[in-house]
Amino acid sequence: MFGSQWYIRLGNWAFNLVLLNLLWFLFSFLGLFIVGFFPATAALFAVLRQLVMDDEDAPILKLFWNKFKSEFVMSNLVGYFVFIFGLILYLDLKVLQQLDNSIFRLALASITVVVAFAYLLTLLYIFPIFVHFDLKFMQYPKHALILAVAKPFHTILLIFMLAIVLFLYLKIPALIFIFGMSLIGLVMVKIASFSFPRKSLVN
Repeated sequence: MFGSQWYIRLGNWAFNLVLLNLLWFLFSFLGLFIVGFFPATAALFAVLRQLVMDDEDAPILKLFWNKFKSEFVMSNLVGYFVFIFGLILYLDLKVLQQLDNSIFRLALASITVVVAFAYLLTLLYIFPIFVHFDLKFMQYPKHALILAVAKPFHTILLIFMLAIVLFLYLKIPALIFIFGMSLIGLVMVKIASFSFPRKSLVN
């Protein structure tokens, strides 16, 4: 009965988030961020998915390390594909700013803005999708976009909750060092889990 008290659970979650944020930074750093950032992020989301959907007492260190190793290659492939796509969009927008006003520029700008909006929606679900489903490489961004569009209320709620977290980080910067990516990941996984089957489809 004592263990079921809300403040015990809250304290346990706070500890887990601090630990996960530390692990995420350390493993990203060990990979010099170049090859460590995406596997560490995938491991973070995988552990959060386990805590949210299956077992709040899951062994965090062991699970994080196992996921970091097993998803090392695929997470880098998916992560850098999304990163490079976003970089191309950014460069397109910069080039469009240099063009003279014309119907051609307006058409290109409109298409780019729509694609950029779809890209941002994809970012909301790409890692929750990655750690929950066993898909082929190009299916991860596609399914992330489909989920974002198919569940508009969840997507709006996710954007709203992330805005609150970022607002708190701006007001209290110390929280970035304490919770950082782990709190952001928790919000994304929790809201995405409303649309997921309870059983993981990852091997």
